[in-house]
Amino acid sequence: MYYVCMQALGDNLISLALLEQLEIKVKILGTSYTQQISHLMENEGRFEIDIVFEDIPAFYDIRKKGMLKATKDFLKLVNYIKDNNIRDIVFEKKDFRSTLIAFFTKANVYYPSHQNRKVYENRKEMIAKTYHQAIILDSYTLKIENPKMIVINPLTRVAVKNIKHSHLKQMIDMLNENDYIIYLIDRENKYKEFKNEVHHYLTNTTLEDMKQLIQQCDLYIGGDSFLIHLAYYLKKNYFMIFYRDNDDFLPPNITEDFYIKAHKCINFQQEIRNKFQRIELMNQ
Repeated sequence: MYYVCMQALGDNLISLALLEQLEIKVKILGTSYTQQISHLMENEGRFEIDIVFEDIPAFYDIRKKGMLKATKDFLKLVNYIKDNNIRDIVFEKKDFRSTLIAFFTKANVYYPSHQNRKVYENRKEMIAKTYHQAIILDSYTLKIENPKMIVINPLTRVAVKNIKHSHLKQMIDMLNENDYIIYLIDRENKYKEFKNEVHHYLTNTTLEDMKQLIQQCDLYIGGDSFLIHLAYYLKKNYFMIFYRDNDDFLPPNITEDFYIKAHKCINFQQEIRNKFQRIELMNQ
């Protein structure tokens, strides 16, 4: 049985974190990102990862990569399954991809029975049912005590989810008022204007660097992206900034005080200040 793990970084991490709980060594059809994330999580010994694609296959991003590339990648996966005589395949969701794979390969395909539920819960139940083993979702409490170091990463894989410059400015000003040591991660050099407003402005961070920063900090602040899920996996405090309704990907332990839907804020500055006060990041 092979588990298909070929989507974005966050999806990889969520699945690998659940699959590592299984007592068997799980076989995975993945990408180079799957291997990188497993290495970052230090659980490579739990898996047998076949790297079928270097990047996320185009059939998961047809609008951006086009139908021709999507078709080529799809046929590559079909041929890989046939050539390696793979008979049982687990998909993270039921859609036209899993249906077509089942049709063209004649393999037994498994996928979640529910499509509109929280990703963590949905995937947990699917893995537990498919592999016949109980899976646990961590529900540690987000609690800030004597905070000093704050790490902010305003970038995400999708540009519309990046933290807005005006919102980042307001947050940095508030945190500076309270004398926090601020690390700003800006791998794409899109927030240069804040270089002199933070203690550390980082542009060349690797995934391993960011993991170390999250482990060391008192609070990680970021958009709806992979690093939020990494912070959850590492059992660290995190605060999530949303720019679209994507509640399905909320980590299981988050409470309303630890995220804000910026696109629904009438006054972001006041609302984020209220949130920061409630989690005791700022004085009243």
